[in-house]
Amino acid sequence: MKKKTHNRNLKALIITLIILTVLSVFSQAENSLVSSGVNTLTKGLFRVSARAAASADSATREELLRENEELKRENASLRAQLSEYIDTKAENERLWSYYGLKKENPSYQVVPGNVIRRDVNDDFYAFTLDVGTALGVRVGAPVITENGLVGWVSQADAAACKVKTILSPDTKASVTDKQSGDSGVLSGSVSLCENHLTAMTKLAESHQVKEGDMIVTAGTGGVYPAGLLVGQVQSIEFNKYDASRYAVIKPYEDVSSITAAAVITDFDSKGKVVKSDAK
Repeated sequence: MKKKTHNRNLKALIITLIILTVLSVFSQAENSLVSSGVNTLTKGLFRVSARAAASADSATREELLRENEELKRENASLRAQLSEYIDTKAENERLWSYYGLKKENPSYQVVPGNVIRRDVNDDFYAFTLDVGTALGVRVGAPVITENGLVGWVSQADAAACKVKTILSPDTKASVTDKQSGDSGVLSGSVSLCENHLTAMTKLAESHQVKEGDMIVTAGTGGVYPAGLLVGQVQSIEFNKYDASRYAVIKPYEDVSSITAAAVITDFDSKGKVVKSDAK
C-alpha cells in the first residue's frame, strides 16, 4: 500500500513540475491579470509539489531504514551459519583424520577432545582436554593430532585430562629415525622450548641421524604405539655436560596453538615391551 502511495506522490510531483514550467512562460508578462493569476496558482502548486516531495522522501527513508534493518538481521544470521559451518568442517576434517589413523591401525581406540584450558604456570604449553576417565582416558596415554604426537596424559578425572606436551623435559618417549633406523629418547628442555623445539637424546656414538630425517615413535616401551609422527631433524648438537650428541627436532604440530586433540586409549602393543630393531 505504501509503495502505491509513493508512486502516486511521485507522479503528482512530476505533473506539477510540468505545469509550473508551462505556466512560467505566461508569467513573463508583468502587471497583467494572467501574470497575477499565474503567480497565485504557482504558489499553490509549489505547496502541493512540496508536500508530495516531502511525502515521497518520507516513504523512501522509511523503506530504506526497514530494508537496512532486514539486511542487518540477514547478515548476522549468515555470519552465524558461516561460523558454524567452518567449525563443523574443521571438526569433520579432524575426525576423518583420526578415522584414517584408526583404519590403518584397527587396534587403536581414539577419543577426540577439545582444548578447554591452558596451564599458564607450565612453560611447555600443557593443556586440558574435555575428555576423561569416563571415556577410557588414563594417565600416560599418548595424545595426538592429525599431524602426529603432541604429548601424553599426566592427570585425569572423569570429565577431563591434563596433557604434558612433547616439549616438556618430563616427556620420555622411545623414538626412531625413519631413514637411518637410529633410536633415541624424545625429551624437551627449557632452551629448546623457547623456539618450539624438542630433542632426540641418547644417540649412539655411531649414529647416522642427519638433518631433514623423519622421527617417529619406536613403540618399544609399550606406552606409545609404533610409527606415530613426531617431527623432523633440524640439527645435530653436542651436549658438553655429558659428552653426548642429540638431534634437535621440530615437531610436525605446533603444540602452543592446538585447539583439539585425541587420546589413544588402547592399541595392540600397549603395556608390552617390544625389542627394538634399531641401531
